[in-house]
Amino acid sequence: MFRPQKYGATLIEIVIAAFILAVAFIPILRLVDFGSVSTAKTGHYAKATRLAQELVEECKHVPFKVYQKHYSDLASGNSFDVHPQFYKETAKSIETFFTENKDSLKDYGCTATLKAKKNDLDQIVEVWFEVEIFWRDKGKKEDERFGRRVVRAGNSYYNSEAI
Repeated sequence: MFRPQKYGATLIEIVIAAFILAVAFIPILRLVDFGSVSTAKTGHYAKATRLAQELVEECKHVPFKVYQKHYSDLASGNSFDVHPQFYKETAKSIETFFTENKDSLKDYGCTATLKAKKNDLDQIVEVWFEVEIFWRDKGKKEDERFGRRVVRAGNSYYNSEAI
């Protein structure tokens, strides 16, 4: 007796092939997810670094005498918090950075300090600015598994009137 040949696949063969494909694609999907998270983290670092540098540069454009007037004890060698009036534009940009990323950034902030350096004649020769922008990608402050991300920048502002 003659039996015609079957050229199709059974349902079981299709299910097994679909399972093999699904198992093969799981690592690829994880790789894509990891890549997007890494890209976001790198983007946050780049943006924070640029903002920290902008803050320092904006502070360096304030006349030196204004700092001496605002910080009457500047010559003491102590560190002082930089008042936001000295970096108004960058303060707006930093706030925008944090509000645009409020879903992905937690426990965030920015600190800026200045400290004067004197010469042998007791004149203020330069002011050193230090900026730190910090955040957490996830977790809470108390959770040690998720470390705090930090970007620091610093630069000096030379007093051209010093001898």
